[in-house]
Amino acid sequence: FVYTGQDSQWTGMGETLYEREPVARAVLDRCDRLLGEERGVSLLDVMFGRTGAEGNLNDPTWAQPAIYALECALTALWASVGIRPSVVVGHGLGEIAASQAAGVLGLEGGLRLSAALDDDPETALANVESASPALTLVSGLAGRVVEPGETLDRSHWQQQAQEPIDFSTCIRALAALEAQVAVEIGPQPVLGPIVATDWPDPGPAPVILSSLQRPASGETDRENDDGFVNAVAGAYEAGLALSFAGLFAGERRRRVALPGYPFQRRRHWIEPRKSQGDPSFGSRAGGPDPQR
Repeated sequence: FVYTGQDSQWTGMGETLYEREPVARAVLDRCDRLLGEERGVSLLDVMFGRTGAEGNLNDPTWAQPAIYALECALTALWASVGIRPSVVVGHGLGEIAASQAAGVLGLEGGLRLSAALDDDPETALANVESASPALTLVSGLAGRVVEPGETLDRSHWQQQAQEPIDFSTCIRALAALEAQVAVEIGPQPVLGPIVATDWPDPGPAPVILSSLQRPASGETDRENDDGFVNAVAGAYEAGLALSFAGLFAGERRRRVALPGYPFQRRRHWIEPRKSQGDPSFGSRAGGPDPQR
């Protein structure tokens, strides 16, 4: 899983998932509740551009926790259809969501850190527990795999907020791990095209899947709500094992009887030619067989 960083946000991102996918809604509701307790303002109101929202999604203080919350929701949603990452990497802010997926940070701890990444990460980390990764985590800051038992301490996150990220080193690390499918976790395709373009030779680039698509100009999220479903179809085509029941969580389904095909009962067999012993054989004087 490749986690997108800041400036990938757009007003309305994730709203259709929120309305239709109970798994994603549960994560977003939890983040909304946690941040609302501190700010007294709904994160989801800002994300979805609801009337009267007291915040601007282009403000980093809102964009950062919004992207983090959406990426955690997408991680849970992919898990509900049977797809879990074996390797995670994030660009900038995306490394916080990648760390949450790897078990380094809890959902609440990552949310607090994402909301204070540019302002005061040290204070945000004061009460945040950090663990060593439970799966392979490529550090976006260092461009290498975090070693077993290694933790991402306060100095790491302070550097993350201050230093530029060379994502090409992360791509080389993914290539060394022989990644075959890269699922971008974020509001829109940003890192996936870069991974495909900068994948080092030799060897083919991985299959790139984007969890969400930003609506084209003039479209709404409702008119372009098949981004995740298309990504799941791409995962199936790439040979990943899916749990299709997860696509219908919270829905009621029933079998519908279809009518049988109305066969016309018309023969289309070619009749055999008559033999020379047949009395009628000579009457055709070698002419063409009308049944042929």
